[in-house]
Amino acid sequence: MDLKEALAPGTEVARHPWELARFKVATDLMDKHLQIHTKENLTVLDMGCGDSWFVEQMAERYPKHSYLGVDIAFTDKQLEILEKRLEDSPISLYKELDHASAKLGSTHVDVVLLLDVIEHIEDEISFLKWMQTFPQIDEKTVFLITVPAYQSLWSEHDVFLDHYRRYTNKSLKNRLGQANMQVDKKGYFFSSLIVPRVGQVIREKLTGKNVDADKGVGQWNGTEGQTNMLTNILWTDYRTGSTFRKLGISLPGLSNFALAKPVQPKI
Repeated sequence: MDLKEALAPGTEVARHPWELARFKVATDLMDKHLQIHTKENLTVLDMGCGDSWFVEQMAERYPKHSYLGVDIAFTDKQLEILEKRLEDSPISLYKELDHASAKLGSTHVDVVLLLDVIEHIEDEISFLKWMQTFPQIDEKTVFLITVPAYQSLWSEHDVFLDHYRRYTNKSLKNRLGQANMQVDKKGYFFSSLIVPRVGQVIREKLTGKNVDADKGVGQWNGTEGQTNMLTNILWTDYRTGSTFRKLGISLPGLSNFALAKPVQPKI
C-alpha cells in the first residue's frame, strides 16, 4: 500500500481486493518465470515498499530468502515502529537505497520489485539508470515492474496518487529500453476493471469531478466475504488473461507488468 494511502503503522488494515489480487499476480509471475519458490537464499529488494505489507507477505510465502524494503516516504517514526515489529524477520527497511546498499555490501540483489512505483517518478528513465549504478544490481538482476495502464484512463485518482503517467505495453517496453533494460515478458492484467474505470472517466468529463478520487486502497471497508469474492474475481481475471497470452492474444487490462533485466554489464 502506498504510504499516502496507508493508515498509521500498527493500525489494523482491511486489505483491498486489488492489493490482495496483485500479490497473487506478482507471486505467480515470480514462480513461473523466476522459479523463486524452488530457490534458496535470494535477495529481494522491494523498492517503494509502502507500508511493507507486500514484502512481509513475501517473507511469509518464501521464508528462505532475504528482503529489503525501501521507501523515501518513510518517516522516522514509521520506520521505528515497523523495524521493531520486524526485528525477528528476514526483512530490513530503509528510507534510502544508499543505506540499503551499504548494508548489503557484496551481496547480490536477485530480484527488484517496482510495484506501481515508476509512474510516481517524473523521470523514470533516469531513476532506473540510477538504480543500475548500485554494485549489487547487475545484468543478472530481474526487475518485476507493474504500472497503471492507458493514458486515456487518466482520472482524478491518478492526480490524488501523484502519478505522472499511465502506460501501454509498447510505451512501457520503450521506456525500459531507454533505461538500458531488456523486457523478457510483458502484459496487461485486471481486464474486468477496464469498464468501471471507463465509466469513472466519463463521469468526470461530464460532471467535472470525482467524489471518490481521494479514496485509495487504504479506505477499503468491505466484509470478509466481499473481499474474498472480489479477490477471486480479479485472480480469475488474471489467469484468463495469462491463458490468452499463451495463445498469443493480449487482452487489455487496467494494469501492466514487465519482467526485465539490465542489458549493459558493469565496467
